[in-house]
Amino acid sequence: MAIDVLVVGAGSAGVAAAEEGARTLLVEAAGNVGGTLAGQLLEHSAGFHNREGHQVVAGFAQRLVDRMQHNGASPGHVPDNVGYTATRTPNNHTELMLTEAQWLHEAGVGLWLQAPLTAVERRDKRIVTCEFATPAGPWRVAPQVVVDTSGDAVVAHLAQSSFQPDSADACQPVSLLFKLAGVDFRPLMDYARSHPEEFRPGSVFPDAAEEHINLWGFTTLLQQGHRDGRLDLLRNEMHIAGWPQRGELVVNVTRHASEGRPDAEQTGDAWLALCRQIMAFAGWFRQSVPGCARAYVAAIGNQVGVRESRRVQGHYTLTQRDVQQGAHFADSIACGGFPVDIHSSLQPGLSHTDAVGRGFEIAYRSLLPLTPDNLLVAGRCFPSDHAANGSLCITATCFATGEAAGVAALAVQQGCLPAQLPAAALRARLVQRGAIISLDSACA
Repeated sequence: MAIDVLVVGAGSAGVAAAEEGARTLLVEAAGNVGGTLAGQLLEHSAGFHNREGHQVVAGFAQRLVDRMQHNGASPGHVPDNVGYTATRTPNNHTELMLTEAQWLHEAGVGLWLQAPLTAVERRDKRIVTCEFATPAGPWRVAPQVVVDTSGDAVVAHLAQSSFQPDSADACQPVSLLFKLAGVDFRPLMDYARSHPEEFRPGSVFPDAAEEHINLWGFTTLLQQGHRDGRLDLLRNEMHIAGWPQRGELVVNVTRHASEGRPDAEQTGDAWLALCRQIMAFAGWFRQSVPGCARAYVAAIGNQVGVRESRRVQGHYTLTQRDVQQGAHFADSIACGGFPVDIHSSLQPGLSHTDAVGRGFEIAYRSLLPLTPDNLLVAGRCFPSDHAANGSLCITATCFATGEAAGVAALAVQQGCLPAQLPAAALRARLVQRGAIISLDSACA
């Protein structure tokens, strides 16, 4: 099957990459689109605004938020009441998935589901064919350009690309989010307001009648649960995001050490351990957390949530220095503004978080692996060092790099490889689409 552009992975970066059009095929190993943000119950999207409140990500991502807000699937950008960033963007996970599906249908994008990539044929410096395992048997496609938005850099791995040397020894833990239903938010919020010392400094505690709440803390309760033997996992903080009118909250508290290799054995071991943690936390919520006596686990993420695994080596690698010192690039195609957020596998809280000021720019060169020549990458497997990836892996930035990669993939229409595409032409097209490509324009 001959196509122009093949996008592998239908998460935030992949959907954004596929939407531009051309003869594009989007292929996903799971049975739905939406990726981490939808299927893994991510509390909300973040990274749209920098610490000062200036919007640094727009384009496709903002149009998606606008459509969801119009349909009642999201309240849009709301203040972050734990004081970590300027805003957060809650969403209904199922309606996010449905909204993206509707958008892909309208754009005429070809979509394959339940089709994991199994092999890549490479000749010299180019990918010639990609083979997928489908319910109907193996299928092979011959794309002109491939965009790897798989998160785990599956295409790059099978195409024998090179990877960042710290990918194996510097890796954040995996986790599994879960949703509790049957929660009474009035006693829960009363407890939070009467114990502010248990929560992040600067936290604001809204009334239980609010549409959406966000809490980060519960230090004393968590430590007491560990001392009492009800919680094997010692944590001194957890993040919960709730919809009081629905009696639902998403809990981000589990974790399991990761070796950065996305193989079946490690993923299976992690899933079993994380499920055990969820059962323990569910019982602890019912016994110890105000308003949760009748709570029950209504859903868990559809797979283990991976923060970091393989990261590709590219023509430019974004570094911690770039992120923290607000790097500018002549070939900038996107911006980011989320803190460097590093979770620890060994400590009971975050390893560290580092502010990034007003944000940073992302170079087009970073979308281009050293080899093959007709491959682009976006999202979590983006060329970056360990620390920079702690900011880049956030969903808003994944939308932004995915959109840029999708537009760049249309270099095939001009008869050239992605690296030969003039950055000025790419930047102009992104601006036409409403993307923010420079800090100067974002913070004007």
